[in-house]
Amino acid sequence: MGPSCESWQNTTSEYHARGFCDYVFGFNLERTLRVDRVKRPIFEAVSTRFRPQRAPYIPTTTMSTDSQDSGSSSTAPSDRSTRRVPAAGLERHLFDRIRTWTDVFPWLRLVRVCRIAGGPVWISHTLIVSLIWLLGFAWLADSPVDMMGSYGGLSLLGLPLASATMPSDAWAVVPGINLGSWIGVSPDWKTVVWTISMWLPTMMALARVGAILTAGRDLPSYLSTFRAVGRRLLGAAVIVLLPAVVAACLCLVAWCATWVAVAIGGDSIAMTWATWLSQLIVLPATLIAGLLILGGKLAVPLGLTATMIEPDADPIDALSRGYEYTLRRLPQFTLLAIIAGTISAVVVLAWVGVSMAARGLAVSLEPANPPLLLCLALLPSVIAVMMLWAMVGGIYLLLRQSAGGQEVEDLAIDPGHWKSPAMPSVQQVNQTAG
Repeated sequence: MGPSCESWQNTTSEYHARGFCDYVFGFNLERTLRVDRVKRPIFEAVSTRFRPQRAPYIPTTTMSTDSQDSGSSSTAPSDRSTRRVPAAGLERHLFDRIRTWTDVFPWLRLVRVCRIAGGPVWISHTLIVSLIWLLGFAWLADSPVDMMGSYGGLSLLGLPLASATMPSDAWAVVPGINLGSWIGVSPDWKTVVWTISMWLPTMMALARVGAILTAGRDLPSYLSTFRAVGRRLLGAAVIVLLPAVVAACLCLVAWCATWVAVAIGGDSIAMTWATWLSQLIVLPATLIAGLLILGGKLAVPLGLTATMIEPDADPIDALSRGYEYTLRRLPQFTLLAIIAGTISAVVVLAWVGVSMAARGLAVSLEPANPPLLLCLALLPSVIAVMMLWAMVGGIYLLLRQSAGGQEVEDLAIDPGHWKSPAMPSVQQVNQTAG
C-alpha cells in the first residue's frame, strides 16, 4: 500500500499543481510542456480565459508563448515579431518619426545653404550681374560710379542688397509711395524696370539652388537651372507685377471715391457726411492696397521660389502660396528669417575679411587697378545677395512643411547632372555574349 499511497499522493499533488496553474497563471502545464508548435495558436486562445482584458491593438504575450519560445529557441527561430500588432493611439511613441537632429530642429537644414557661398560658378555669375546692374543704374540715375571714392569701400554693400529686394518693389512707380529712398537714389520707373530685368533671372536661380541644398541634394547644374528659369520667366514677371497692378487699381478706386465725396459734400478739409460715408469704400481699399504692398516684400520672393520648385508652375497659385505663408505664418517666418540672417552674417563676415585682405594687397601695388578695387568692394555684397535668395528657397521649404506637412526632401526637380548608366549584371553580359 505504501507505493500505491505515495503514487496516489504524487498524482493528487500534480493534479492540484495543474489546477493551480490553470486558475492562477491561465495556462495548462501539461499542454504547455507537450504542445506542438502547429497547435500553439489554439492554446493561446484558450489561455486567455483568466487573463484580464486589455485595450485592443496592444501587443500582448502569454506565458505559454514565452515557455514555448524558450523551449524551442534551440531548434527554431522565434516568431514573436510576426505575432505582434503595432501599437496605436496613445501607445505610439513620441519620437517615432525622429531620426536625425534635423527632425528635432528643422532650421538646421539652412546650414546646408552655405555651400553656395563656395561655388565659383555662382559667385562669378552674381558678380558679373552686380557689375552690369551697377553701371546701368549709375547711368540711368545720372550718377557715375566713382571707383575710388564713395563706391570704393564697403559702402557698396547696401546697393546690391537693396536691389536684391527691389523686384518686389515694382509698386515704387506709384506716385507718393516710396519705401526704398534709403538707397540714396529715389527709384523711378526706368531704374525699377532695369533692376527687375537684370536681377529677376538670377534671383530665381539662386532661390532654386537654395531649396535644392536645403533638401539635402548637391549643387544643381548651372545650365539646367537657367533652362528652368527660362521656362518660368514669364510667370515670374506676373508674380512681380501683379501686386503692384492690383494695389494701383485699389488706389484708383479710393481716389475716385474720395473725389466723388468731395464733389458732393464740399471741401475735403472739413469732415462732411459724404467723406465719412465714402470710408465704406476708401478705407477697405486703402488697407488692402497697403497689405498687398507691404506683404509683397515677403510674398513675392516666396512666390518666385514656389514657381521654381513646384511641379505646377502657376504664377497665381505661387503668389497665393507666398501671401499665405507670409500672413498666416508670420511669427514662424520671422524666426526663420532671424536664423537665416545669423547664418548668412557669419558667411558674409568671412568674405568681408577676405575682401579687406585682398584690397590691402591691391592698394599696395602700383599702379592702381580701379576695376579690381570695385570688384573687391562688391564681393561681400555679392555673397550677401547669394545667401539672401538662397535662404529664401530654404525658408520656403520649411514653411511648406509646416503648413501642409509635405516633406522638405519632396522635390520634383532633376539635378541635371550627367549620370553614368548602371553597370550590367553578369547575367546580362552572359546573355549578350551568348
